[in-house]
Amino acid sequence: MRFLRATLLIGLFAIASAFTGDKSSFEEKQKGFDRVKMAYDRKEEYILMKCRNLEISETFGNMFIRVFKKEEVLEVWVQKPDGRYVLFNEYKVYAHSGRLGPKRQQGDAQVPEGFYHINDFKPESNYHLALGINYPNESDKKLSRAQDKGGDIYIHGGESSIGCLAMSDYYIENIYICAVKARNQGQEKIPVHIYPFKPTAINMEYYSNFKDYQQFKKLWRNMAEGYMYFERTRHLPDVMVAEDGSYKYLGAPMVENKE
Repeated sequence: MRFLRATLLIGLFAIASAFTGDKSSFEEKQKGFDRVKMAYDRKEEYILMKCRNLEISETFGNMFIRVFKKEEVLEVWVQKPDGRYVLFNEYKVYAHSGRLGPKRQQGDAQVPEGFYHINDFKPESNYHLALGINYPNESDKKLSRAQDKGGDIYIHGGESSIGCLAMSDYYIENIYICAVKARNQGQEKIPVHIYPFKPTAINMEYYSNFKDYQQFKKLWRNMAEGYMYFERTRHLPDVMVAEDGSYKYLGAPMVENKE
């Protein structure tokens, strides 16, 4: 009887612990890591102030990250209640490697170009804090002939990087907190769009004239469609990948780049 009672108590304790664990939000679990907790202590009030100024809920909203490699800029956008996205902040990219053009294989030191999403949170990264992206995506898999296409691409702290985006420890804290808040309020996939440069008509014409970039012209024009749709509507199109590896934008009419 004593054994049965002890077993019953252990079982009840396990069930209670499970329920307690389930009640912990993603944000609370992340704040259980020292670096994240310290980042919140330093930066959360500033982020909440930005939310108030931009008329965004302090619990945050859906988030979108956009990167321009040539300009060395990372933008954070947040969705407002009316569905449109507003620029929350932009940050200097301290370091990235390679040249303009997509990543196609392990060891090419390239930063990917394309449409991705956050698939990993690393609160104990070797680079302070880090957000992983889902490279290679379906387009990369179709367009690359390499057997080993590489992986482990992150937006992280520090000021040096090979194949990733180094944002400095100071700025990654802001970006990481925003991503945690977006994930906490239910956004399972945070879009990350990485462009070689701002694909305006002027830039597209300029970079297309370089012999070394001719091979990327088709991809860049394809990606420019998604860029222009967002620029004109401030809504994100649903991005799909066709059999040939090109991007298709569901719900977004074809837009001609006339800037």
